Amino acid sequence: MTGAKISLFFGAGAEIGYGLPSGGKFALDLFRTPVDEDKAEFRKQLEKINNTSTYAVKWLPNDYQKKRVHVFGRGDYEAIVASSLENRREEILSYLDNFDHGVHNLLKNWHISEDELRAKFKKETDIEIGDILYGQAVKLNNRLADSVKLFESSFFSAMLKTLESNPEHRKLQRTIRAILELLVGSCGQRLISKLNEELFESAPERLSVFDDLSGIFSLDYRNVGQTGMEIVLEEKPHAVSANSSLEEIMAELGRTVLEDIYSKSIDYQALIDSHFRYLYNPKAHWAKFTRISIFLHTVRRYISSHSNIDPDKIANGPGYYHDLLSLSKYATITAIGTTNYNSFAEQVLDNTTLSSVPVFHLNGSVSEFYDPYCNNILINPTEQQLASYEHIVVPFIFTQSGIKPLTSITMSKRYVELYDKFRESDIICIIGYGFNGDDGHINGLFRSLAVEGKRLAILHYGNKNESTLKKEYQAKLRLLSSDNLDVFTINDDRLNHGKI
Repeated sequence: MTGAKISLFFGAGAEIGYGLPSGGKFALDLFRTPVDEDKAEFRKQLEKINNTSTYAVKWLPNDYQKKRVHVFGRGDYEAIVASSLENRREEILSYLDNFDHGVHNLLKNWHISEDELRAKFKKETDIEIGDILYGQAVKLNNRLADSVKLFESSFFSAMLKTLESNPEHRKLQRTIRAILELLVGSCGQRLISKLNEELFESAPERLSVFDDLSGIFSLDYRNVGQTGMEIVLEEKPHAVSANSSLEEIMAELGRTVLEDIYSKSIDYQALIDSHFRYLYNPKAHWAKFTRISIFLHTVRRYISSHSNIDPDKIANGPGYYHDLLSLSKYATITAIGTTNYNSFAEQVLDNTTLSSVPVFHLNGSVSEFYDPYCNNILINPTEQQLASYEHIVVPFIFTQSGIKPLTSITMSKRYVELYDKFRESDIICIIGYGFNGDDGHINGLFRSLAVEGKRLAILHYGNKNESTLKKEYQAKLRLLSSDNLDVFTINDDRLNHGKI
């Protein structure tokens, strides 16, 4: 190993090629996954606790063995919708404004091709997709938005035309309603946020009575976005073909669009944050304690048993982890950091010249468990050790959350050690990581490195202008300058302009 010292940091996007879902798809799948197995596992933990111990008497609620265990379900959809509209409404509106672009991308890998869909629509309606647009026929109240491009969309107009010709088709009607709910909900949330922030355009600063009237408007989230959540989380995809009815094709296309929107904009951070604190205090709110505990078991089981993982690619590549072996011929790899929960990087590098390179899991991993009572992390415990452990433990995994249990000495040291390794490097290469707000603790690490003069090389999937991306990442990292940022766009083959 020669050349520059390089450290690398991998996010969820780096593992899509190995069969793992994107971060948004992962989030949706978590709430679709059956939890009976995880409830049973939690019950087993309760049964083995010594009910005469100080732990049981002082920390757990009375009759904990008989209490019902709770899980996240339909009743939590409202909280997810509220958080998504509050924090991701601009992403939702951007998708709806560019509806045709989204559909065009989806149809590249869908049940039928775009050409087949257009031919089917022409055959059934005797008009081309795009010949009829509803931009003039449908107008949203201008208090909600000055302009709405959704009704000028060729494909959404085709959906509306199909429904207009078949108004009794309940599935298509419900799907279109769900899309409209997202439009109205996002515009409404933007209006309400503005109203709450600007109830009085001016007022004397010494009169605090005006401030007391802030935040008085809110949306009824039961009627905006929940229909889409129910469709995406509860209804299974329906295979269609060119021989299916136009109504069925459009309804399924609408469901696919909804899933794409939610996968890009779902925000369940507030839901998790409202429960996470009770992981340390089950007596205060047993229902929330059991929900977050079982949820973390579900997350671990989903990751560990994900059916789309390609074992051949894990063994032989290609993929970003396998590219490290080639990279090591030209540079010294100092350390690897990751927000991913599995051990793919370690598996790929094991028994190679890079087996000694440390891998730091900053958001926990499937091989770690957490004892909230002792604030202790169990690293690679055996099944026997877990079976004999006398406290409730949960998988040590951070999903979307603004509350990261970094008070553990083990975890705090992990961050410091990785930071020191990054400082020793000449370049830090970041792959498949989105710099999302709920990972502010990691973003701050990169910001400090850039301020200190370390070069950050960010590999971005897509073909967007690299200079524009550089400005966007500068804003995400809240840097005064982009001098220490380099952004490289990459394609499906992990190439930048045809080169590795």
